[in-house]
Amino acid sequence: MATLAQKEIVNDRLLPAVLYALGAHFLFVVMGATAKYLSQTHHVVEVAFFRNLFVVIPFFAILVLSKRLDLLKTKRPKTIAIRAIVGSLSLIVTFGAQSLLPLSNATVLLYMSTLLTPAFAYIFLKERVGAHRWAAIIVGMSGVLVIAAPSSQISAIGLLLALFAATLHASMYTMLRHLKAESAITVTFYFVLAGMILPGLCMPWFAKGIAWDEAWLFFLVGASGGFAQLCLTNAYKYAPAAVITPFAYTSLLWSTLMDSMIWNNPPGGSIFTGASIIIAAQLYILYREHVNRQKTSHLKSEIP
Repeated sequence: MATLAQKEIVNDRLLPAVLYALGAHFLFVVMGATAKYLSQTHHVVEVAFFRNLFVVIPFFAILVLSKRLDLLKTKRPKTIAIRAIVGSLSLIVTFGAQSLLPLSNATVLLYMSTLLTPAFAYIFLKERVGAHRWAAIIVGMSGVLVIAAPSSQISAIGLLLALFAATLHASMYTMLRHLKAESAITVTFYFVLAGMILPGLCMPWFAKGIAWDEAWLFFLVGASGGFAQLCLTNAYKYAPAAVITPFAYTSLLWSTLMDSMIWNNPPGGSIFTGASIIIAAQLYILYREHVNRQKTSHLKSEIP
């Protein structure tokens, strides 16, 4: 039985974890909304380039000033490189989906990444996925069909881009299983570095240039994305994934508010119905993972 002191320690760590998680998902929506706004006059490749440029420069400067360049050394350069390239593509595709869809629709469709991660773990890592989780994945897919119903009148290309982005996100989460020994700083730095270099190679064809009155918006895309990633990393330091993951759904609230306030586009009923199905499926997967961990822990405790 936990002592009073142990419970106080847990509570002290839980509050900052919750605050970091709430802040992270608010900032991710700010990034998406700003990118969506900029994509009205700029190509998403250009938006993605500046998003990462405004992160990688201060990131590298901090590492130099703190004399921590050793954090850039990696034991798995191949996996780091592949994940960075996939991450760069996923950001461009995500911005593309957000430019074509209402922000709330894109947000909900990106939730599919959590459902796809167990399937990818089964295919690529040979992890066991039980019947309960497969059923939850299938149920979650039905939520996408509700959102994509003809009556919802959303862009078919935007829908496909959002699902492709969710698939790329799931593959990134799966690759993180191979990078457990790597520092979060190492993984994040190479992600934003690739996200600057790869779109940068395409800039001669897509760059329009930044006007002075919109420079702050490009900076906001980078700053909000960078701080969101930092907050999320800290949230997972203070609390397990089962506690942190459900707070991702607060992003639907923020994206709905921004759709209404910025684009005067309040969401229809299908988005909330589909979101309820997808979120319920995700929460059930989290519950099953918790049950499986308890079973494993119980079996280990019985081994003499």
